[in-house]
Amino acid sequence: MLWRERSKTRLHGALLDRPADNPDRCRGCDGACCRSFPAVELTWQEYERLLALGANRLHFSLTGHHKLIIENGCEFLVQGRCTIYEDRPDICRRFICSEE
Repeated sequence: MLWRERSKTRLHGALLDRPADNPDRCRGCDGACCRSFPAVELTWQEYERLLALGANRLHFSLTGHHKLIIENGCEFLVQGRCTIYEDRPDICRRFICSEE
C-alpha cells in the first residue's frame, strides 16, 4: 500500500505487464510511487540513459540489477512531477496507483 501524503488517501500499487503511458493518470498523484520504494531496477540501457541525464543516485552492479535509488524520493521528482517522464525507466512506465 502507498499513502498519498497530501490527502492521506490510501493507494494500491500494481506492476503491469506492459507500459501504461498516460500523463493524465499521474497529474494528480504528486509522485507517491516515486517516494515509496528504496530503489527501482534498471537495464543497462536505462542505467546509461539516466547517467547521461545527470543521475547521482545510481547503483552499478556486477552481479545483479543496476538500480536507481529513490529512497526518500527520486532525484528526478520535482514538485510532485517526474522531470524525465519521457525518459523514465520501464518499471516506472508499468507501475500504476489507484485509490482503494
